[in-house]
Amino acid sequence: MSNEIQTTNQHQIVNWLQNPATLSQLRTALPNHFPAERMARLALTAFRTNRGLLNCSPASIMAAIMTAAQLGLEPHVNGHCYLVPHGNECTLIVGYQGLLDLIRRSGQVKMISARVVYESDIFDVAYEQTPPFKHRPNLRRSSNEKIVGVYMHAILDGGEHVFEYMTVDDVNAIRNRARAGKSGPWSTDWSEMARKTVLRRGAKYLPRSVNMADALDIADRAEASAYVDATAVTTPERRAAHGAMLPPPPPPPSAPSAAAAAAAADDVNTAVVDATADDDDAFTL
Repeated sequence: MSNEIQTTNQHQIVNWLQNPATLSQLRTALPNHFPAERMARLALTAFRTNRGLLNCSPASIMAAIMTAAQLGLEPHVNGHCYLVPHGNECTLIVGYQGLLDLIRRSGQVKMISARVVYESDIFDVAYEQTPPFKHRPNLRRSSNEKIVGVYMHAILDGGEHVFEYMTVDDVNAIRNRARAGKSGPWSTDWSEMARKTVLRRGAKYLPRSVNMADALDIADRAEASAYVDATAVTTPERRAAHGAMLPPPPPPPSAPSAAAAAAAADDVNTAVVDATADDDDAFTL
């Protein structure tokens, strides 16, 4: 994609995130404890740090950001969710911590975890027992030891145990079908994505909130070979998940001069610095 189109996309997204109408929509979508200004800053930071998003259509980026807001998940913070470019479309990927957070919000799960099993761990499964497995991790294992599987275990408020186990081959079979299986968090954080995968498989046995059901639906479509981007906005009403209206982006600017492009770059950098300057609103990429 040409630098001119990348600059145009950058202008549209930056202007959209700074548009008061966008902040109003974010406030409507987000939980009360999550400030709209923080969401806009996180999205701007993700956009700045992942240059591949410059090639994505502004509509798909806007819809992905709005969907993350409606789920109450922070993009690129502690594994909540990710904005991943795929061609000219932005795909929203819900991370392990994000799915875990949504499950806990149901209020009907007493305990839940997802863990990686290494080759030297002691690990046995016995479905007739409670809990239906035994896992003693080898705390002295080497840093490059082979992973053999992942599992999730939950205890519901009523005392029921939910357990699911997947081998590495099981996980990779799903990764290979995923649209973003060779990029994004799958390439940088395999174990986190593997834990999310087994958590998602076991989640069908758990009580579901509306947001959790939406997150599972997004994950299912993101990991389907014939996936059509769930965050792409194609209707005239420009709606994201739950039917929330997306404020229209500013009209595309004409081809900027070299001086205008340099000024725009300065504006982006300034906005990002301002976004991360608050000590009370720190986050980790």
